Order: sequence, then C-alpha cells, then structure tokens
Amino acid sequence: MSQTEIYGFDQSGNAYFKAGIKNSWRGAMAIWSFLEEKYLPPYIPDYVKVTNWYYDGISFDEVVENLGYAPTRITSPLGKDNPLQEIWDLADSEELSLNEKIVLYTTFDSVLVKKENMPRVIEAFNKFEGVTSLKEQAVVLSEMFEDENCIAVGWNQTSVNAKTWDNYAYDEKTDDGVSYNCLTQDEHFWLFDELD
Repeated sequence: MSQTEIYGFDQSGNAYFKAGIKNSWRGAMAIWSFLEEKYLPPYIPDYVKVTNWYYDGISFDEVVENLGYAPTRITSPLGKDNPLQEIWDLADSEELSLNEKIVLYTTFDSVLVKKENMPRVIEAFNKFEGVTSLKEQAVVLSEMFEDENCIAVGWNQTSVNAKTWDNYAYDEKTDDGVSYNCLTQDEHFWLFDELD
C-alpha cells in the first residue's frame, strides 16, 4: 500500500526514515482535492470538449451526468497543459490562508522544514479542514520536534517513488543507497524561506 513517508534529518544533515502514514491518497491527493474544490472553478477537461454531447455553456452538473463522475485536475491525464499546475499555483494565491499555504507546500517535491518551523507546520496540519492524514502526520512531527537529533523534516508522498530522502543516490562501491544531506546538498528548498 502507498504511504506518505516522513523523513528526519540528523545533526549531521543526513536523512533517515521516521514514519509511514498509510495511504498516500490521504496525503497530497486529499489536500489537492480539498483546495481544488474550495478555490478553483469546476474542471472540464479537453477530452469532454470533443464529445458529441458537449456544447458551450454546458453546466458542470451536465458534464458529471454524462460522464458518470466529476472530473478533477488531479485525476485528469497530463498533456501539454498540466491541469495540476493550477492547484500547485495556489501556493502563490492571496485567497489561501497561511496555514493552507503551509500544508500545500509540504506536498511539493524537494521541500524541507527546519526544526524551528515545525510547530507552525504542526499547527497548520491540525487546523486543516479537509479529510486527510495530516493529524496523524502532526503527531509524528511533534515527536520529531522533541528529538534533539532531528534538525529538519521532509516528505515523500508515495512509496512507489524509488528516490527517497534516505535512498537519494547509489554508491557503487558499497552497493547501498546514500542518504540526502540537507546541510551539504542543494536539491531542496526550505518551506519558510519560500513563504517569507
């Protein structure tokens, strides 16, 4: 089963696996779905616009009735225009609350949070309105915040991704994975540097 993986970074900056929260669809996908429904207009994909029943001005209810489901930006096929980008772009929207922006940023690839900012993330996770795994993640983050060895946290939204923070590169000499180091490597960004 997929999971939202939570990684810590130790005093030396090296990543380690901390916890897996079951069903990654309760992570990023649930967050994106909630924000799409709350802030974006209903989505009518291009494949609907070429059907024989589509017409200009069709209501979203009619689209749903004809398809048998409600299309979303999340489940639509990615073409030259990535419909998910509209959701991700909400990170720059003035409409979202600060807590919603924090939550959205934690779903992005390569984002890390410094220990001193973890209480703000925990608060944002606990206040998020959608049905997600964020409250479970907040419990893990609270434990990590109390751990003196932990200096930062990061996420991987699904267990099918081969490249994770604790298996970021491959060492041919030892035939092992090599952890990412948040102090010496620069393929990440700090969430609160981006927000501020």
